Amino acid sequence: MLKNFREITLFEEILESGSSLRVKVTGRSMAPFLRGGEIVTLKKEPHDALRKGDLIFFKDNRGTPFLHRIIKKTKSHDEKITFRTKGDALIAFDEPVQYQKVLGKVSRIEKFDSGSGSKCINMESFQWRTINAIIARISLFKSYFLYALSFLLKSNNLATKAQRHPS
Repeated sequence: MLKNFREITLFEEILESGSSLRVKVTGRSMAPFLRGGEIVTLKKEPHDALRKGDLIFFKDNRGTPFLHRIIKKTKSHDEKITFRTKGDALIAFDEPVQYQKVLGKVSRIEKFDSGSGSKCINMESFQWRTINAIIARISLFKSYFLYALSFLLKSNNLATKAQRHPS
């Protein structure tokens, strides 16, 4: 989505000013929901308005920008908000995202299809907020399930090797 520091800084300034920003999606980490080529509209939102399932544009601790889904929102004892995010196509979670690193939220998606033309999705509608919350829950379950499955397979593989080569 972004290639250099100047673009990221410009995006931050535009969003901080209260303006929305239309950006073309280039990655595949949000597939199948976003496949690349869609235009998303980003806008700044207060951290208390962000919910599980929202797609947020944020910077990680290295300054790399991402557009991923909020899977979990937590508040620490000192009232600091942290988000757990991940791409829909990924198994692993991103590192925790402090609310100060969130640059904006996707409020609209424009999808283009050669057969049916373009379609706009209002991500702030009740219907899409509900769908996105469900996708977040499924994504969380999928990650936990695949992690547990890989742990069981590794354990089984180690047990099989131990049976073949007893000490």
